[in-house]
Amino acid sequence: MQKVLVTTALAVLLSFAPVVNAGGPDYDAIADNLVNQSAAVQPGEIVVITGGTNEIELMGAIQVAVSKAGGQSLVTLNIPKANKRALMETPMEHLGQLPTANLLVTKMADVFINVGSVQDPGLFSDAPEDRLAAARKAGVPLTRALSNARFRSATLGQTGGIPTMAYAESVGADYDEISEIFWNAIGVAPADLAARAGMVSAMLKEGAMVKMTSKAGTDISFAVGSEPARINAGRTSDVVAPSGPANTWLPAGEAYACVKPGTASGKVVVPWTQFRGLGVENLVLTFENGRVTSLTADTHQKVLQDYLDSSSDNLRELSLVDLGMNAESRTPAGSSYKSWEMGGMVTLGLGNNNWAGGSNDSEGALSLHVTGSTLTIGGETVVKEGKLALAE
Repeated sequence: MQKVLVTTALAVLLSFAPVVNAGGPDYDAIADNLVNQSAAVQPGEIVVITGGTNEIELMGAIQVAVSKAGGQSLVTLNIPKANKRALMETPMEHLGQLPTANLLVTKMADVFINVGSVQDPGLFSDAPEDRLAAARKAGVPLTRALSNARFRSATLGQTGGIPTMAYAESVGADYDEISEIFWNAIGVAPADLAARAGMVSAMLKEGAMVKMTSKAGTDISFAVGSEPARINAGRTSDVVAPSGPANTWLPAGEAYACVKPGTASGKVVVPWTQFRGLGVENLVLTFENGRVTSLTADTHQKVLQDYLDSSSDNLRELSLVDLGMNAESRTPAGSSYKSWEMGGMVTLGLGNNNWAGGSNDSEGALSLHVTGSTLTIGGETVVKEGKLALAE
């Protein structure tokens, strides 16, 4: 099977076509961008298209674009409510079965194109932790296979996915406003994002010391790991990965690196975050020797604590730092809407970082958008109080 990315100079130089018109999102333009620029589908490649029940029209447009590019599509449908029922009703001994079908698809595919939205943010908020843990552990072989396979993937939707009314309400945002922000951010030229993110990723060298503070109380330091830093500019061709897949997400605009195990020390304070649709207020994580030693929160502390306690111990490890570079993506005033790519956003990751080239293979992960941060790399300020201080 073809697992090597072959791009043309034309695909690298083009900017994304406009994806919104007077009638709303232009699915054909979005599909063209995903297929021909983000994923650079080549003739004869097998492309797995995944989405939810609300994305069927978009998935159809992607299928057509794949065919026009000479690829062969396999369309799979994600049904969240059925996923919930299966989790709740399947006997525990079956929840632990190896996901053989997904493993076979991973070995077969050259490209994955994923589109999705959150229709019910709290769908899994009442799911028993033991059932969720069983399903997570069963998926470990799949996660390891994904981290070693040489496919390309393009995903439409970062935190919260493609905006929906339900998700907007859950983060106290106006749906029309976050939709406008989302689609405008997708339209930023990949070359511009690559230049800015490349400048920061060059600073994220092995052993570089990172220091983070915030007015909310964050005060933590750690070293960058040995894995090469990566960028997300919306094209898989920008991902330099010695092994594993080349991933990109839209809206794009990120530089990210793995954290050296055992180096994180200090405190991370997150005034508000969302976990399984639940609003967690004043989350405080204390780190020693790279791992969480205590966790407190004013709301839903037990849910997070149970998640940590039911997962492998390396979920407690600080494993990733990600810096947002997209100036068109932002948090609307008065809302809690946050996403990886937002200009000046700093996101810290715990647990599994295989997708970023790291060695933490925990069955779980936890991502925290730490707003208003000031971050230095090797003593040089890159983000100051939530705004980019470099590459302006």
